[in-house]
Amino acid sequence: MTTFENDITYYMTKTVVVVVSTLLMMSSCMKIKCTVKKIVATLVLYLLWTGIFTFTAMKLFGIVGTLRLSIPMISVPAMVVLYFMSNYSPWQAVFNYTMQLSISVILAMSQTIAFSIIGGGKAMDLIIRIVSYSLCILAELKFLRKKFALLDYLPDKNWRTLTLVPIGFTVLIFLIGTYPVHYTESIERTIYIYAVTVLMIIVYVIIFHSLISQYNLQLSEYTNSILMSQSKSFQKQLEAINSTEEQVRIIRHNMRYNLIVLSDMLTAGDTSGALEYLGSFGKKLDDAKKEVYCSNSTANAILAYYIERAESKGIGTEVQFTMPENLSVDIMDFTAALANALENAVNACAKVRENKRRLRVRTTESKQYIVEIANNYTGEVSFDEEGLPTSRESGHGIGTRSISAFAQKNNAVLDYDITDEWFKLRIVLPNSEK
Repeated sequence: MTTFENDITYYMTKTVVVVVSTLLMMSSCMKIKCTVKKIVATLVLYLLWTGIFTFTAMKLFGIVGTLRLSIPMISVPAMVVLYFMSNYSPWQAVFNYTMQLSISVILAMSQTIAFSIIGGGKAMDLIIRIVSYSLCILAELKFLRKKFALLDYLPDKNWRTLTLVPIGFTVLIFLIGTYPVHYTESIERTIYIYAVTVLMIIVYVIIFHSLISQYNLQLSEYTNSILMSQSKSFQKQLEAINSTEEQVRIIRHNMRYNLIVLSDMLTAGDTSGALEYLGSFGKKLDDAKKEVYCSNSTANAILAYYIERAESKGIGTEVQFTMPENLSVDIMDFTAALANALENAVNACAKVRENKRRLRVRTTESKQYIVEIANNYTGEVSFDEEGLPTSRESGHGIGTRSISAFAQKNNAVLDYDITDEWFKLRIVLPNSEK
């Protein structure tokens, strides 16, 4: 097989293609947090280091020695650089990058074998590599990126165990491909490499299927917990309503007696006593009143539950909430999304300094029905490529995904905004059916 190992200039060119393509594969599933200027500067420095190392290693050790040193001298620095550019937790980053590295190694080996079969010169070699890497990167962007984004929920300690899989495959492939001779010199080693590749693909599919299933289970459990919270809030509201109705019934029953007492006081000229009696009677009426945020009992129960919870945490609240009777979405879906949004807002606001905690809930119905939930927050907020807020804390993000799922199901628009120390979520619902 032809490797052009005697042409150092071309071999370095090929190395740059492979390295850049591998970097793009590694970054295809990650969330980049750096500016374009910083990314370009870092990439230039990294490629400069790659060129210097490749040239020196080829002169001193040849192609096999260069390949053996490529993991610690090229791949590991790439992983470190990309980690500081991403929002990954440490072990999640290692898993992703080593998985992509193992795939890239197999791809590079397959490119060499394909070129040897097809034949041609250096141009054909480069075309095969660029085309195959491009197809792989596009496939990952389309099929793997979104699925990998769902896995942020997994605690970092769980990723630590999973990283043994791609690390093991990468080391095994390198050992088979370079020890004691280069795989191009032994057909048996090529067969072993592809046998390992088949096993690797099966294992990766099993891992991702298991993780996605675990995500769906956790999403279901989270939704159930929200529904349980709703159920508890409904029960509290029902108890409050029943209590209020009982108080009103008693007051109505005693109304004639109260009027007789007032009449006797006024007849006797006891004006001050009558005023005091009226004051106590008014207080009883005030105590019987309960806060009503909107006419829909389900939404009102959710609002009452979370507003009470917010105020118990020292959060100042402001609610101006109305709800159209002909809202064109399922009320249970809507209130579940509302509960998720309020849950996130209350939790975020509780981390703010006590005298700065504010929660605001507003709606507008001019052209479209818009729900805005705004809260103060602390720290930095980053967003993924879908415009959803992200967190590096394990186990977070399920509620946000639930809101996103509601929006997709009901053709609603989500708008997240950070303005003047306020974190705002707007849910824009489609026009109501007339």
